[in-house]
Amino acid sequence: MRPLERGLREIYRREQLPMPALWWLAADGTGQWFAMLRRGLEGPLGGREPAEREIAKAVARVYTRRWSLLRARYPMLADDVDAPARILGALTFTPLRPRSSWVFRAFGTPPTRKRDQLRIERELRPISIEERWREVTTHLGETLIELTRAMPSVLPGANAVIGQICFEGGRRAGEQAKKAFDLPMTPESAIEVLRMSEYVFRVNPEHWHEADRASHTGMLEGTACPWFTAPGWSMMHCGIFGQFQSGISSVFGLRYQLTQTIPKHGGSTCRIDLRPIKKKDGTVVTPTR
Repeated sequence: MRPLERGLREIYRREQLPMPALWWLAADGTGQWFAMLRRGLEGPLGGREPAEREIAKAVARVYTRRWSLLRARYPMLADDVDAPARILGALTFTPLRPRSSWVFRAFGTPPTRKRDQLRIERELRPISIEERWREVTTHLGETLIELTRAMPSVLPGANAVIGQICFEGGRRAGEQAKKAFDLPMTPESAIEVLRMSEYVFRVNPEHWHEADRASHTGMLEGTACPWFTAPGWSMMHCGIFGQFQSGISSVFGLRYQLTQTIPKHGGSTCRIDLRPIKKKDGTVVTPTR
């Protein structure tokens, strides 16, 4: 592993990313999730245009709610007709990633020029960098809620399709991290990669875990995610998003199982258990590097 990768891995492991980096990574990760959804829905919905349309409609409902909450917390924000798309666009870095502006198509016209990010920064000043990060981390989960409400009427079995999209996305992310950081096939490695995305999106901010190489098992428990308190969140959504983590775990020969969630079991923590993947004949898949 090169020094750069070694240093980056250590920063993630210690969870010491600077706040501006967390804000950027949450926005970029959400944008990648939207793009992943679009690719996965193109086939079932019959093309890119209808996939973008359905995702953008869900995003518009989320952004309408989020803008109302932002204005309530920061009444000094501009209230002109273009302000919602302009400010939320800057919060999600669309000026630096103009190709992602399609998610705004049912909400407004976001800024798409790099110099706009600096210009709108003056309007964002009342919102601290930490609060910007916290705001952006809610967008992904709340969009999932809206998709599960509306998509089944357009695409039968939509929630299962979205779950499979999340699984494949997690598998790709796991493979990329395993290769980049030269990670061995151990439960500790799986937990390390699981925590990378959890950290960026404020999942399990207080957490603890165990791993046993001999039995190739592990567990991760923590104080849940920022989405389960949003209107409409249910155990179903835990399962769908859990497929992303399941995809990561599968790269390390592990089966991911949600064994405790706040929406279903109450309490203040959620827990996942990792067990060896078994073949159809019941034998365990032997981990190899």
